[in-house]
Amino acid sequence: ATWHGRCRLPVDDMCRAATPPLDKFAVASASSLAAGHELHAPSEADLAREGPLSREQVAEFYESGVVLVRGLLQGDLLDRVLAVRRSVGTMMPNAETYGTVKTEAWREHACFLDVALRSPLAAAAEQLTPDEVRGAGRGKPLHVLRDGFFSLSPGKRGCGWHVDDFFFWPTKRDGPGPGVNVWVALDAVDAGAGGGLAYAPGSHRPDFLPQRAVIAPPGEAPQTCEMQSLSPDSHAALEAIKECPALQPGDAIIHTRFIFHRGDPHTSEGGTPVARYSVRYVPASSQLEGINFLPPEEPGGPPRRVTLSGVTIDGAGPEHGHFPSTELRET
Repeated sequence: ATWHGRCRLPVDDMCRAATPPLDKFAVASASSLAAGHELHAPSEADLAREGPLSREQVAEFYESGVVLVRGLLQGDLLDRVLAVRRSVGTMMPNAETYGTVKTEAWREHACFLDVALRSPLAAAAEQLTPDEVRGAGRGKPLHVLRDGFFSLSPGKRGCGWHVDDFFFWPTKRDGPGPGVNVWVALDAVDAGAGGGLAYAPGSHRPDFLPQRAVIAPPGEAPQTCEMQSLSPDSHAALEAIKECPALQPGDAIIHTRFIFHRGDPHTSEGGTPVARYSVRYVPASSQLEGINFLPPEEPGGPPRRVTLSGVTIDGAGPEHGHFPSTELRET
């Protein structure tokens, strides 16, 4: 068979003002999937599923919670995205972390919808999400929970060690999964130069639950990007195991929802921004739980904040946001 075809939230006044206490969404509630065990052990059938990833890459994802895939996005679609990456507007002007942050990037450039729904990124997420873990979404395509275009400008620090909060990952912690986040590089990243993405293999496991609590203490608003100032020891533990690879446009980092990752600070005061695009995929039966910001009702108006609760992603309407399903075809 052949496939065709992410404040603080982070550090923005709009998001800070709108962010409710974390326990509003019961992220740490007891469930059938204990925290730190969200990623199940793979079966032989899981390893053998067809898609753009090799058996070894699938096994590495399930073992480490993350895998680096060279050249996942190639050809005309990559060229189309590279052609528009400098013209994407930001939803968080003057942020401390990034020069540009934009969700639903496809509202500006349709090529991002092709990347999210019809590319090898979507096919890899489908490959890593067997029917057995899709719950009531068995047999249905995955949905895009959140996309994110990030451009790290010279002098920007990026978001510190974190797992996504309830804006960038607005579903229940114990939902069907594993939850797959695919990041694709849109600029070259040289080793040691900054601007890339660092990740901590294995940090989805129970040993790293204390780090989750540092940035998302029960009953308080999350401080998603502030691990280093809140707990230097927790920051150091993740730094000790981090990987931060050099990247070329089209290379991808694929990780499960609870892998700790951070932007690598852009070390140069000169030079050009370093861009990447990420897409978060979840099963159709995932229960939405978090917040979203909808486009303004009138041009130039403020975004409309909505609370997401009590609806599955495949039952969400325009009043909740845009959560399209993948559109892959097999020949």
